[in-house]
Amino acid sequence: MRKGLVFASIAAMGMFGSALADSSFEYSFVELGYVNTELDDSNIDGDGFQLRGSLEVTGNLHVFTQYSHVDMDANIDVNDFEVGAGYAWPVSPNLDVVGTLSYLKTEIDVPRGRDIDDDGFGLGIGLRGRVHPQIELTAGLKHVDYDDSGDNTFFNVGGRYFFTKAFAAGIDVTFDDDATTWYVGGRWSFGK
Repeated sequence: MRKGLVFASIAAMGMFGSALADSSFEYSFVELGYVNTELDDSNIDGDGFQLRGSLEVTGNLHVFTQYSHVDMDANIDVNDFEVGAGYAWPVSPNLDVVGTLSYLKTEIDVPRGRDIDDDGFGLGIGLRGRVHPQIELTAGLKHVDYDDSGDNTFFNVGGRYFFTKAFAAGIDVTFDDDATTWYVGGRWSFGK
């Protein structure tokens, strides 16, 4: 709960302090990487790939999508799809508060025909900061409400190292009470 209040307070400062300023961060990119998921209460884990994309519509507004495929133990396949929009509030030239709203769909293929399909909506808030001209750090909270499987809140931290203005490599860790997901990938930015 405290994390949510901290992020909400920073978002409010960003809205009132810099509502008319454009973000200095790049929000047009394509990213591809390796993903590994570990379920905490069982001995099941899996790996696969994730494809992410974002397109800046204005200096603050962007749309995004994400697709991941993970092959879990016990012949379980998980496909996740997300599409949404985000808004960046610049707090300073090196710090943005980013709010997102998205639609999510999950398909879980389980042996013996017990497949699970579910969809819902996500609401997120996070920070995107530049601590060095080549190093960017992120942190955020996302609350997801699925139609059938209920709601959940995820916490994410990550970082990117920019070899050039257009190419970066990074790592993200996303976790909740039930699972931890690691992502390692490369990003190609285009736009500004």
